[in-house]
Amino acid sequence: MLVGLSADYLENDRQSYRQAVGPGGRVTGYRSAGEVIDERALHHATLYRMLSWLGAQSVPLQLVRQMIQQRNPSSTCHRFLGDVAPQKFRSLERQRQLRQARQLLHLIGEWEGLSGRRFFPRFATRAGFG
Repeated sequence: MLVGLSADYLENDRQSYRQAVGPGGRVTGYRSAGEVIDERALHHATLYRMLSWLGAQSVPLQLVRQMIQQRNPSSTCHRFLGDVAPQKFRSLERQRQLRQARQLLHLIGEWEGLSGRRFFPRFATRAGFG
């Protein structure tokens, strides 16, 4: 679920963290206002942290890219830059994290289409991150 929310956030240039985890039809958790639980939603920082974690996965990014190239030598996955809308980051480090997260999410989709296997949790566990 968080992987899907992360991909949606990165693909939609105008979407904020708060909009991405808002209740808009998705039941994702509970947020409380004082003592009363008023809406079901994740805190926006959860998505921020998930994207930070995905953006730090440089070794799995390289491995999945190599595996895709081995299975499909005509793949152009190495050309996908993963550019992110400039309003989604304030620092060069955050830009790098978001670009790398977007690249990984793009490759996960391609990997799952080629192999017929889920990337998480098996590949993630075997690749040594988690």
